[in-house]
Amino acid sequence: MHNGKLYWPETYVKKNYLDETESHYDVVIIGGGMSGALTAFRVAQAGHHTLLIDKGEIGSASSAANTGLMQYMSDKLLHECVKDFGALEAYHFYKASKEGLEDIEAISKLLDARVNFIKRDSLFIASTKRDKKIIKDEYEALKHFDFPVDYVDSEQLEEVYGIKKYNALITHEDAEINPYVFVNEVVKYAHSNFHLDVLENTELVKYEKKEEQILCQLNDRVIITNKLIMTTGYAKNKITKRYIHREEFVASYAVVTQPIEENQFWKDKAMIWESARPYLYIRHVPGNRVLIGGLDEKTDKIPNEKHIQKQGKRLIKAFNKLYPDIELEVAYAYGARFGETKDGKPFIGKIEEDAEVYGLYGYGGNGTVYSSFGSKLLLDMIEGKYNPLSEIFKLKR
Repeated sequence: MHNGKLYWPETYVKKNYLDETESHYDVVIIGGGMSGALTAFRVAQAGHHTLLIDKGEIGSASSAANTGLMQYMSDKLLHECVKDFGALEAYHFYKASKEGLEDIEAISKLLDARVNFIKRDSLFIASTKRDKKIIKDEYEALKHFDFPVDYVDSEQLEEVYGIKKYNALITHEDAEINPYVFVNEVVKYAHSNFHLDVLENTELVKYEKKEEQILCQLNDRVIITNKLIMTTGYAKNKITKRYIHREEFVASYAVVTQPIEENQFWKDKAMIWESARPYLYIRHVPGNRVLIGGLDEKTDKIPNEKHIQKQGKRLIKAFNKLYPDIELEVAYAYGARFGETKDGKPFIGKIEEDAEVYGLYGYGGNGTVYSSFGSKLLLDMIEGKYNPLSEIFKLKR
């Protein structure tokens, strides 16, 4: 799923799980990344006896390479959603994202402080003069639906943020987080406080319906469950292959720098991203480091070390086009495979027509937030409660 030198796993020593599993569970969840961790937390918190399974270690795949920017804005901008989906669906998509971010904040307060949930503004800048209209259209759409946003003209952008660009908008109430610590702490909390068992280094070989239940054949045992939830992220498997014509895999790159001086940071250490596609994104990392990511390439291959180093240098150059006076030195550089959907929305819902098998695939640049509201949606679905979001994000659309 990733290659290179990762930063987040060096900030935390994870718990190892040696649970003695039972033969039957209310819910079995496959995949211990962001989606699986949040789903396990929600489902176990609701009182369901739950088993979380990962073929590696919790948080070791894409979550270890997650850059930890959380925004209610999506890669697919709100005004584009209105055009493509209609105003009502677009609003509920963005509202769910905002509420998902707020839920992550609430959960973070239960966890170790090393989760480092910190509220930040996000500065969305026009990459080119032609993109000035994109910024204005998006500002007007966000303002129309009463999302917390302000417009920034070129003079303000240079005076306040030190960036010489055409215009920007700034969204409030976004956040940064340490995603690796968060995933592991969420699982540890649910394991300690709710009915959650965890199996690491265990793979689901196949599943099949058995009367009103699901038989899960693992590589070393058989488990029976009432509900099966697939949260296997960007790993290729039979489930993701069903929807391959609706998704695109990309290789994305990131660097984490050596620490810089506190006074070198821009205003409020705001998260920064741009209108270009693929786009550059920048965030502060505790310890006065800078994380820079982007340069996405359409490929399903995991990048090699040589290419990662090349892309890391390009990321530093891109940063210095915005801030030429800040000298950065790369400490960590890595690349990872991620997924996007053609319509910009995640896949959440029932997988099998005649069996209680569900999926949560938070594909897209806002995957952490999608995992948050998606886990709530799945809880409603397995408990038989209607949630109108189920139509927006269903897998078969």
